Amino acid sequence: MRAHSWSAGRSSWARCWLEGAGAAILLAPGLLWTELSQTHIDQYHRLLPLTTVARALAVDLAALSLLAMMVVRVLERLSRAGGGTGANENRRLVAGLLWALWFGLLAARAIAGMIVSQVLWWQQITTGRAFLVVAGLLAILWLASERGYFRTVRVLRFGTLLVGFCIFWMIPALVAAGFVHQPRDQEGFRRPLPAAAVPHPRVVWLLFDEMSYDQVFVHRFPGLELPNLDKLRGESVTFSDVEPDGFFTEDVIPSIFVGEPINRVRATISGWMLYRTAKQAPWQRFDGSRTLFADARRAGWTTGAIGEYNPYCRILEDQLDFCWMGLPPLPDHFSRDKSTLENVTAPLAADWNRVFGHKDAATVAPGGSASLDELGAVRAGDALIGDQEIDLCFVHLPLPHPPGRYNRKTGGIGPGGSYIDNLALSDRVLGQMLAGVAASPAAAQTTVILSSDHSWRVGLWRDSYGWTQEDELASGHGHFDPQPMLMVRFPGETAGETIGRPMALLAIHDLVERMVAGEMGDAQQLEAWAEKQ
Repeated sequence: MRAHSWSAGRSSWARCWLEGAGAAILLAPGLLWTELSQTHIDQYHRLLPLTTVARALAVDLAALSLLAMMVVRVLERLSRAGGGTGANENRRLVAGLLWALWFGLLAARAIAGMIVSQVLWWQQITTGRAFLVVAGLLAILWLASERGYFRTVRVLRFGTLLVGFCIFWMIPALVAAGFVHQPRDQEGFRRPLPAAAVPHPRVVWLLFDEMSYDQVFVHRFPGLELPNLDKLRGESVTFSDVEPDGFFTEDVIPSIFVGEPINRVRATISGWMLYRTAKQAPWQRFDGSRTLFADARRAGWTTGAIGEYNPYCRILEDQLDFCWMGLPPLPDHFSRDKSTLENVTAPLAADWNRVFGHKDAATVAPGGSASLDELGAVRAGDALIGDQEIDLCFVHLPLPHPPGRYNRKTGGIGPGGSYIDNLALSDRVLGQMLAGVAASPAAAQTTVILSSDHSWRVGLWRDSYGWTQEDELASGHGHFDPQPMLMVRFPGETAGETIGRPMALLAIHDLVERMVAGEMGDAQQLEAWAEKQ
């Protein structure tokens, strides 16, 4: 029987380099894909500048190309073993196994990149499973048909080579991004202000990300206690039929700020927000001077905003007196504060730590006492509410947004838990925030708004990482109720009321504007306003 050669002759260096470049693209850190996105949405959600990160990715991609090319050359050399028995036969068998492992590795790293860049959300797809499926299928094919295996390897190599052509635009794009001007973000600031007259009107607007009216008040999970939400409802005007204005935080919150619906958000390469109000509408540059914060300052109010995910201190820098933003960190130990060289080696350091380093312990061990100060937005929100010189306080809290970060049975804050656990944590945070309001000298003049940007997006999370059996039960096995929250408590109110007529969430913009203008200060005025919406 004639043995098959695993390669079609010796490849040229150019062909081998292209194949190595394709492999490098699949092996590269997942951040590569978000950095190259034409929407620049990843830059929008990160602390800028990211120029040293972009340069490092270009160097990493070039280095990986050379390394992958050498791997391909070694595999080719092993594959050119002749037939028969002995050393050549062993080399040929080893080459067959190594090709299967190589393509399994490429598949695993490609899946890892898609997970990091949030192209994949499904918890059923993991890097380990991708490796086992691809390498395992190739190994089975190798045992079943040497000829079929040989042809499949050639097809996979050719496909990798085609991917390699992308390097001709990827590296120049990364180099260009590495030298673009980007502002240096401040994570937070507080401008000096004259001492405020006490008492004075205040609005404290608490936005709980992804809080569902249905889960809180209509179909509450059995045994879930939310005493602070219940108490606030008993003192507030509650809207029981709020119509959502969007599905994503990056769209909904800015739309409320400017008072017009936002269909989609993207960014310039320098990280500034662009948006459009309809699918085919032209892109507009976000203008902070057209927001309710700018209107409040023109009316003589001081303003503050804190929150996560959205770059508040960048897009509202000139409209805020107090600001803090918690933007997601870069994966694989990349950082805007590292040099290009330090970022070049960051992924290798991250992989080394994953294999040989210690694993981070939970913030609080099960059964331990939890401290809400360990949630950055809670700490910043307390500081903002406690600053009596700030009149309009917007507090965007990353709760009860999945994944779970609380155990309501033990009171421990840390990884794990469900959306129901996060609701319990939200109630606990609300109690702390309301205590801060009550302790302020302006408590008797403070209006509290509690809202959410959207409801619990069951369809988005059901197949993603972190979905639990309790989530499945609480959602009624995948039922999605789109209604977000909206409650308003005026100073001195002790009786609750519910407004059942439909109300667009976007109406909060006009609601806050009227409060700042002194046109709305009690439940009766709110009811009259709601009838006209």
